[in-house]
Amino acid sequence: MNKLFDKAHRHHGHHHDCNDLKTIHALKNGEVAKIKDILGGRNFINRAESLGIREGVQITKISSQMMSGPITVKVGQTQIAIGHRMAMRIILE
Repeated sequence: MNKLFDKAHRHHGHHHDCNDLKTIHALKNGEVAKIKDILGGRNFINRAESLGIREGVQITKISSQMMSGPITVKVGQTQIAIGHRMAMRIILE
């Protein structure tokens, strides 16, 4: 299921929701959102969950660098830094 969704997400135009997907990049610093889905294979999802990133959890964007570098987020009471590629695969409500 997630792999199919991921494939649809990569091929713009085939999946009408594509441009509607909201990721951490869309949040302003200090903004809070609920995690709706995590795109990726089992290993990626396991890694995200080990950081506390899972469906239904609230995530707060703390800060990000403009072009590269980590994005700092708060999940529960824990602040973590995640890369842009991981951030792009965390879909928010």
